Amino acid sequence: MKASPPRVLRREWTTAEGWRGTRAGMWAWLIQRAAAIALLFVVALHLVNPFRRGLQAALLALVLVHALLGVRALLLDFGLPLRWHRALFVLALLVSGGLFAIVWLWRWY
Repeated sequence: MKASPPRVLRREWTTAEGWRGTRAGMWAWLIQRAAAIALLFVVALHLVNPFRRGLQAALLALVLVHALLGVRALLLDFGLPLRWHRALFVLALLVSGGLFAIVWLWRWY
């Protein structure tokens, strides 16, 4: 019995993007878009008063989440198998949280 090759999502111009049909893919897409919109407001507020710690924390967290979910999308665009969706989503969120904790705690010392 021949093993079938792993399923890989292919984006086509004529169809809806298949990766949005997965739960992890949809949540990643929504979180990344929400982070982008929130970044617009946080950057504007940060320019008005750059020394507010809450704004600094929000800016750092939003940039990390948006960037790492973008890296996830790029990796999937290069043809990683469908089974990697959830793992990359969770990994992006965990790495974002870990980097945030490291950078934010490092600032206190």
